[in-house]
Amino acid sequence: MTPIIVLAVVVVLMLLLFLLTRSVQAGRTAVLRPLTSYQGLAGQIGRAIESGRQLHLTLGQGSLVGRANPTSVSATAVLDNLAKDGCANGTPPLVTVGEGTLLPLAQASLQHALAEAGRSGDFDLSLTQFVAHDTDPFAYSAGVAALLQQQRVASNIMVGRFGPELAIMAEAANRQQIDQVIGTDDPTALAVAVTVTDDVLIGEELFATSAYLEGKASQIASLQLQDILRWIVVLFILGTAVYQLV
Repeated sequence: MTPIIVLAVVVVLMLLLFLLTRSVQAGRTAVLRPLTSYQGLAGQIGRAIESGRQLHLTLGQGSLVGRANPTSVSATAVLDNLAKDGCANGTPPLVTVGEGTLLPLAQASLQHALAEAGRSGDFDLSLTQFVAHDTDPFAYSAGVAALLQQQRVASNIMVGRFGPELAIMAEAANRQQIDQVIGTDDPTALAVAVTVTDDVLIGEELFATSAYLEGKASQIASLQLQDILRWIVVLFILGTAVYQLV
């Protein structure tokens, strides 16, 4: 593709996104596909408050400067939402990470949520823990598993980049009879996830996190634009197939 064509495509997409955003802001109904996993997420803070225990969230081992960036950014959207609700009710989540760039991001998210709740003095570095480097995934999973066994945890939420080591953490939570929500884009980790919980965010469902949890007009419009692009691709493939047959 020539630079002019690429530029034209980008301009058209931005214009479509702008029009869809204005449409949502104008009050036109945007129906999002119901996903039970997001309903499961919504109730986690309430369960933690009722039980008097802490919610645990782990963000995986996807670097913010690597190919896993979209996955980790989507995972932090879950953290931002849960931290906001939890800190407002005096139950900030316990966050673990398995990659260095995720630690300051997790700390900033909790600090911001506590500041919004007027509880800035409640921030404690122990609320965010770096478990192990991403070069040793099984050390990371073993560390999270040990934490689940030692801490009074009400729910275990695992969102981000994981691999087969997810099985160790999921099994540790199962043994403690802890509710789980799992979201990742890795096929191996997903194969493990669907065997331990019904609340699984599969692939692109994790990337739609912000729209489902926050519901901002621009976020919903971006999902609508993605659906439009999918239909365009499908029609292009079908058209090409028919042309080849003819």
